[in-house]
Amino acid sequence: MAPGFLNPLALLFAALSIPILILYMLRLRRREVPVSSTLLWRRLLRDREANAPWQRLRSNLLLLLQLLILALLTLALARPFLPSRSVVSGSAVILLDGSASMQATDVSPSRFEAARRAARQIVAGLGAGEEGTVILAGPRPTVLASAVTDHAVLRRALDEAVPSTGPADWADAFALAAAALAGNPHAQAVVISDGALPPDLPALPGETRFVRVGERSDNLALVALAVREGAAGPQAFVRVTNSGDATAQTSVELWTDGALFDVRTLTIPAHGSAGLSVDDLPYTLQVLEARLSGSDPLPLDDTAWAVRSPAAARRVLLVTPGNLFLERAVGMLPGVELTRLAPGQPLPDTPYDLLVHDGPLTTTLPSGNLWLIGAYGAGPTTVFTATALARAASDDPLLRYVDWSNVHVLRAWEVEPPPGARVLVEAEGGPLLFVAERPEGRLAVLTFDLHDSDLPLQVAFPILVANLTGWLLPPGGVSETALHPGDPLSLQPQPEAVRLVVTAPDGSAYPLPVGQAAPTFVATERLGVYRVEQFASDGSLLRRDPFAVNLFDAAESDIAPRDVIHVGQAEVRPASPGREGRQETWPWLAAAALGVMGVEWWAFHRGMGRRGGTR
Repeated sequence: MAPGFLNPLALLFAALSIPILILYMLRLRRREVPVSSTLLWRRLLRDREANAPWQRLRSNLLLLLQLLILALLTLALARPFLPSRSVVSGSAVILLDGSASMQATDVSPSRFEAARRAARQIVAGLGAGEEGTVILAGPRPTVLASAVTDHAVLRRALDEAVPSTGPADWADAFALAAAALAGNPHAQAVVISDGALPPDLPALPGETRFVRVGERSDNLALVALAVREGAAGPQAFVRVTNSGDATAQTSVELWTDGALFDVRTLTIPAHGSAGLSVDDLPYTLQVLEARLSGSDPLPLDDTAWAVRSPAAARRVLLVTPGNLFLERAVGMLPGVELTRLAPGQPLPDTPYDLLVHDGPLTTTLPSGNLWLIGAYGAGPTTVFTATALARAASDDPLLRYVDWSNVHVLRAWEVEPPPGARVLVEAEGGPLLFVAERPEGRLAVLTFDLHDSDLPLQVAFPILVANLTGWLLPPGGVSETALHPGDPLSLQPQPEAVRLVVTAPDGSAYPLPVGQAAPTFVATERLGVYRVEQFASDGSLLRRDPFAVNLFDAAESDIAPRDVIHVGQAEVRPASPGREGRQETWPWLAAAALGVMGVEWWAFHRGMGRRGGTR
């Protein structure tokens, strides 16, 4: 391929040199002025010659500089190119790996920056009319630019790409690439990565090219950190992996609530792992942090956090006329502080996590999580006896290991489930058990009296009580205390909470609405400790719960570059730049034109200064 121009019609702008030359050949006419001395005649004659309408061009620095500026700008607009070698020819769909391993620094300044440079070279080699698509493969793959022919737009998309702190979802990234390739059958897919792709990816339309980045494989990583309650207090477990080819030794620093507590030395075999246990942690521990000493190519996995969540007793208020089966089943649940009241007694002012009401309603129940058993009001109530089992939602988690086929019910009350309720057990005459999510709390209803059934005598009864109370009792605000980057977190507000705020490790605050559905927090991209705060209507803080986000991904921590990726049934090896491409040179021409403009501005003002000084 010979050098050429991608936009040759722009060379017509060279015709603008003709008006420039004409302007220099034309001279302004001046009015005649009588002089009082013959000594000035000679100067007057020179002025008349200079002001003639047409004049032979003379050597002029400003004219040469302006013509040079025009020439450089004209060439830049014509987009000249030089032949170069590229991994693709034609339109390209670029899959840029944005996973955590791409932040390894074995390639200066990082693997991701090296991948970005390779993507820029592919963009620069696109010809006129050839399209480029950029897909960032992260935990949630994103199309940064779709079927764009403007190189500036593609370069801006690459500049805005940011690597993530978690693994890439290559299945979704390939689905996006397949859709882009389907619209352009002549395009090629280019995967720019260190090769840590799953082996079961589907085939892509057309040809797939692989550009590999990365050099080293040695890396130490914290892949597990956990805190549990032991007989003598909290205990910690740490596991470290070594992806290098040689045995490595490191120091593990343990920080408790921001203070250095202990340092342990650990030896990890090549391509293996090692763990250690710590038993003498402080009783007041809330957050444990582990750090690996030294430096390696991937610092993301050298720090980890674990949140201690001691199980607090959950308060349950049971209103019953004396149902020993129910009282025993609820009281035996772990972590439950049970208070029993007889019907008609005033309810305490102290809020409870769950109110279980057995029997007819004799008072107005407070808001919160409720479990009503055989409850009916003072108004007219309809009873049905067609209680033979019609349907049981055995696939629902609340009926897990609950066999309702052997349960017999004498009679039940007709109760209309609220909108959005889930009917778990339904008889021929109506529902026997349903649950519902309400703004004021969760609700479970058994429409029959336990004394009118043999349910308390069944093995299914304590299992059902455990399942229902586990769903009704709030899990402490945070359902999970350890997450991976990008994982959503379901929050369970307290009944009196009206506002939730999640604070990220960098101090960013994310307010969440409190409504009928449990709020979900999804901005978990940063590694570190987050804090969930619940506020009451008067602005007071109800509770504060921490949770941690860690990488904990052995595949991402194994940073060894792969020589082969599998796309469909094919093995794709790293591509070499053996295809003809184009390297555009217009940026250098535009920069040269800008420099010449500066010289022309300096020469013009320097000449003005000299003329002004001689007058």
